[in-house]
Amino acid sequence: MKIFEPKNRLEVSTPKGNGIIWLVTDYGHETDTIYTIVLNDTGEMWQFVHKDIRVSANYTFGRKF
Repeated sequence: MKIFEPKNRLEVSTPKGNGIIWLVTDYGHETDTIYTIVLNDTGEMWQFVHKDIRVSANYTFGRKF
């Protein structure tokens, strides 16, 4: 198992609302990567797999959706 804490803020949208990635947990080959997201509106922390999150648009970095 590996746990990664991103140094740069990465804003994402989730089924529960928008938030930032706080931790990324990789359990190995047979399991999806788990993203712990802090939600902007409520401050709640939820865990999602990669198929449930989308990176938010960021014009500075050229992400225009």
